[in-house]
Amino acid sequence: MGSQEHFASGLSSLRKAATLNIASQLVGFAALAFALIALISLVAALVAAPARPARLVEELLRPGVLAPLAVVLVLLLASAILGLLATFAFLVPGVGRLAKWSGAFETPAKLVKWGYWSALILGALALLAGAAGFAPIIQAVMERARPLEPRSFALQVAAGLFAALALAVLAGIANLIGFAGLVITLFELSSQTKVDGFKVAAILLILGFALNFIILLPYVHWASVLAGAMILVGWIFARDAAGKALAAAAAPPPPPPPSVSA
Repeated sequence: MGSQEHFASGLSSLRKAATLNIASQLVGFAALAFALIALISLVAALVAAPARPARLVEELLRPGVLAPLAVVLVLLLASAILGLLATFAFLVPGVGRLAKWSGAFETPAKLVKWGYWSALILGALALLAGAAGFAPIIQAVMERARPLEPRSFALQVAAGLFAALALAVLAGIANLIGFAGLVITLFELSSQTKVDGFKVAAILLILGFALNFIILLPYVHWASVLAGAMILVGWIFARDAAGKALAAAAAPPPPPPPSVSA
């Protein structure tokens, strides 16, 4: 595969990654909508049975409450799968092909590859550690018995949760490294191809990523919706910019100017 083929293949993979990320964001918004429906149904159930515990349980198990929650879980799973496919099936290989086209992409390709793969592995380990930490609680509930050694029981739960939290923090740092590689790639593509859409996409993704941290502050939960909207628009710009760069690369060169006779 020649240098120009690496360039075209890398841009094509980036465009597919952007398309899948757009789909992932849209499915995530759909999950949010169904979560609101489930919340409204839950509030209605609480109002309908304020002081009757048995009746309250029946209201909470109504299809009007359970069905939206089931849809939310399915949509969140679909969104996660689309995001993983976008990152590991197209984004990471695509930036790697761009690195074969130009040495300017070698460093961001390494950041994207090692950052996102490390985040995936550490995130999976965090889930396993959390599951191991909650295992004694689940076992005690299923056996309907209290643990024989409360101190050992509490220590195992605390150790599992601490390990899960530590691994989750490391996964977040690794994800930040991968994201930095993605942003550098988009800025470099803007410089190399002269397509400003890559730069706009990078700025929007940075703003959306930063807004995710504001969610931790009180009374600013609306920021999650704004962050998702910015990330969605950022990927739309990235997809369109990749399409323009591919079209420009495939276009035949202009004819030479006519020679001027003496």
